[in-house]
Amino acid sequence: MILSDDALRVRMGIWFHVEVPRSSIKGAGRYRDVWWAIGAHTDFNGGWLVNGSSKGIVFLDIDPRQPGRGIGFRTSVRRLGLGLEDPDGFLAALGAPPETFP
Repeated sequence: MILSDDALRVRMGIWFHVEVPRSSIKGAGRYRDVWWAIGAHTDFNGGWLVNGSSKGIVFLDIDPRQPGRGIGFRTSVRRLGLGLEDPDGFLAALGAPPETFP
Protein backbone atom coordinates (compact mmCIF):
# COMPACT_ATOMS: atom_id res chain seq x y z
CA MET A 1 0.00 0.00 0.00
CA ILE A 2 1.23 3.47 -0.89
CA LEU A 3 -0.50 6.65 0.30
CA SER A 4 0.69 9.69 -1.65
CA ASP A 5 -0.57 13.27 -1.69
CA ASP A 6 -3.00 12.44 -4.49
CA ALA A 7 -3.86 8.73 -4.30
CA LEU A 8 -3.95 5.49 -2.35
CA ARG A 9 -2.48 2.52 -4.21
CA VAL A 10 -3.24 -0.95 -2.90
CA ARG A 11 -1.84 -4.20 -4.25
CA MET A 12 -1.89 -7.74 -2.93
CA GLY A 13 0.23 -9.74 -5.36
CA ILE A 14 -1.75 -10.90 -8.36
CA TRP A 15 -4.97 -11.08 -6.32
CA PHE A 16 -5.95 -7.43 -6.03
CA HIS A 17 -4.99 -3.93 -7.05
CA VAL A 18 -6.68 -0.54 -7.14
CA GLU A 19 -5.68 3.12 -7.22
CA VAL A 20 -8.05 5.48 -5.41
CA PRO A 21 -7.73 9.27 -5.69
CA ARG A 22 -7.71 10.77 -2.19
CA SER A 23 -10.60 13.02 -3.27
CA SER A 24 -12.72 9.87 -3.78
CA ILE A 25 -12.25 8.66 -0.19
CA LYS A 26 -15.43 9.91 1.48
CA GLY A 27 -15.19 8.11 4.80
CA ALA A 28 -12.67 6.07 6.76
CA GLY A 29 -12.65 4.32 10.10
CA ARG A 30 -11.56 1.39 12.24
CA TYR A 31 -13.41 -1.90 12.00
CA ARG A 32 -13.54 -4.95 14.24
CA ASP A 33 -11.04 -7.78 13.85
CA VAL A 34 -11.94 -10.26 11.13
CA TRP A 35 -10.75 -13.57 12.55
CA TRP A 36 -12.35 -15.46 9.66
CA ALA A 37 -10.57 -13.88 6.68
CA ILE A 38 -7.05 -13.25 5.41
CA GLY A 39 -6.43 -12.49 1.73
CA ALA A 40 -8.50 -10.63 -0.88
CA HIS A 41 -12.26 -11.01 -0.49
CA THR A 42 -15.27 -9.39 -2.15
CA ASP A 43 -18.98 -9.09 -1.46
CA PHE A 44 -19.58 -8.99 -5.27
CA ASN A 45 -21.11 -5.51 -4.90
CA GLY A 46 -17.99 -3.32 -4.94
CA GLY A 47 -16.86 -4.13 -1.41
CA TRP A 48 -13.38 -5.59 -0.84
CA LEU A 49 -11.36 -6.69 2.16
CA VAL A 50 -7.62 -6.94 1.49
CA ASN A 51 -5.65 -8.07 4.52
CA GLY A 52 -2.68 -10.12 5.62
CA SER A 53 -3.79 -10.05 9.25
CA SER A 54 -7.08 -10.34 11.07
CA LYS A 55 -6.29 -7.22 13.14
CA GLY A 56 -5.90 -3.51 12.43
CA ILE A 57 -8.79 -3.37 9.95
CA VAL A 58 -9.73 0.00 8.43
CA PHE A 59 -12.58 0.48 5.95
CA LEU A 60 -12.78 3.25 3.36
CA ASP A 61 -15.94 4.47 1.61
CA ILE A 62 -15.15 5.42 -1.99
CA ASP A 63 -17.25 7.64 -4.26
CA PRO A 64 -17.20 7.48 -7.18
CA ARG A 65 -16.32 3.80 -7.48
CA GLN A 66 -12.82 3.16 -8.73
CA PRO A 67 -11.74 0.56 -11.28
CA GLY A 68 -9.42 -2.19 -10.13
CA ARG A 69 -8.67 -5.87 -10.52
CA GLY A 70 -9.62 -8.52 -8.05
CA ILE A 71 -8.90 -12.24 -8.24
CA GLY A 72 -8.07 -11.84 -11.94
CA PHE A 73 -11.21 -9.90 -12.93
CA ARG A 74 -12.00 -6.24 -13.49
CA THR A 75 -13.91 -4.77 -10.60
CA SER A 76 -15.38 -1.50 -9.40
CA VAL A 77 -14.45 -0.66 -5.79
CA ARG A 78 -16.90 1.29 -3.60
CA ARG A 79 -15.77 0.10 -0.16
CA LEU A 80 -12.29 -1.09 0.72
CA GLY A 81 -11.13 -2.79 3.89
CA LEU A 82 -7.42 -2.98 4.67
CA GLY A 83 -5.48 -4.88 7.33
CA LEU A 84 -2.85 -2.45 8.65
CA GLU A 85 -0.01 -2.57 11.18
CA ASP A 86 -0.76 1.02 12.26
CA PRO A 87 -4.41 1.78 11.50
CA ASP A 88 -4.53 4.95 13.62
CA GLY A 89 -1.36 6.27 11.93
CA PHE A 90 -2.90 5.56 8.53
CA LEU A 91 -6.11 7.38 9.47
CA ALA A 92 -4.08 10.33 10.73
CA ALA A 93 -2.05 10.44 7.48
CA LEU A 94 -5.32 10.29 5.56
CA GLY A 95 -6.70 13.17 7.62
CA ALA A 96 -9.65 11.13 8.82
CA PRO A 97 -10.88 11.03 12.42
CA PRO A 98 -10.32 7.65 14.13
CA GLU A 99 -14.01 6.73 14.09
CA THR A 100 -15.19 3.13 14.19
CA PHE A 101 -17.43 1.52 11.58
CA PRO A 102 -20.03 -0.88 12.91
